[in-house]
Amino acid sequence: MRVLVTGGDGFIGQHLVEHLLGRGYEVTATMLGEAPSDGTLSRADRAAAEWTRLDVRDADAVASVVNAARPRRVFHLAGFSSGAEARLRSRDALAVNGAGTLGLVEAVAGASADVQAVVVAGSADAYGRGGGGPVGERTPLRPLSVYGATKAAQDVLARGVGVALGVPVVVARLFPLLGPGQRPVFALPSFCRRALAIRRGTAEPRLAVGNLDVARDFTDVRDGVRALADIADLDGTPHMAYNVCSGVATKVRRLLEWVLERAEIKPEVVRDPALVRHGEPEVVVGDSARLRAATGWRAERDLRACAHATMDWVAGSGAA
Repeated sequence: MRVLVTGGDGFIGQHLVEHLLGRGYEVTATMLGEAPSDGTLSRADRAAAEWTRLDVRDADAVASVVNAARPRRVFHLAGFSSGAEARLRSRDALAVNGAGTLGLVEAVAGASADVQAVVVAGSADAYGRGGGGPVGERTPLRPLSVYGATKAAQDVLARGVGVALGVPVVVARLFPLLGPGQRPVFALPSFCRRALAIRRGTAEPRLAVGNLDVARDFTDVRDGVRALADIADLDGTPHMAYNVCSGVATKVRRLLEWVLERAEIKPEVVRDPALVRHGEPEVVVGDSARLRAATGWRAERDLRACAHATMDWVAGSGAA
């Protein structure tokens, strides 16, 4: 089966490309620059996939890539994934996450290939606070950030235009994913990089942190990409949204403890008010009952092992 992965050079994208190749699919993956050489893909997997440059803001280029790839399934991962970066470049973030997704759905509608499913990687940030309890798919989208607003716009555009044009779009609302290959703009790899600097003696044994007591529904990225593939396998359920989450809230403090445990260091940990994100909810946890009922998927990987694997990857990749 031929599949197209936009943003195949990203953190989630590389893990998804590896997973799909493991299923025996023919994978066309898009990238902004060169094919990834410093991520998590093996040399064999990089060579097995077909790579093509694409900026999803270019609607004509998107249509050209879709027509050339002739995929049966499309996984749309290209876009802004960092809240901090979206806040600094809000117009670009909306153009990529919103208009870029619109252009992709329109390209699929006009393509000659018989596309069975378009899986859009959405975000739990579109929910905002989520009402305090486990967040289900019927929870209203009330984002609290620029990033969350762009992902809510993406969600509504993808499914609404999918209905209008007859494109079988589904949205996977991803709660935070963790694992090897994630950029240090995110908490876990940032902890890893700084812990390694302390262990190597290139930094003082002191860690400045934000609010470690916020809790989020973290899932190993390898469980996450398995969910994306399972969602694409569904028949007769276009225009739905599915939460991808474990159903368990884990404090950021635990991530740091696991990193320091792996690094075998005990630095001074100091709360820095400049790193605290004001107004963010203390706890966000999801409900994946819809996904479990439809596919049988469950988060299986242990988060402590995931944190250790991320530490090992940062130490061995030069990302530190």
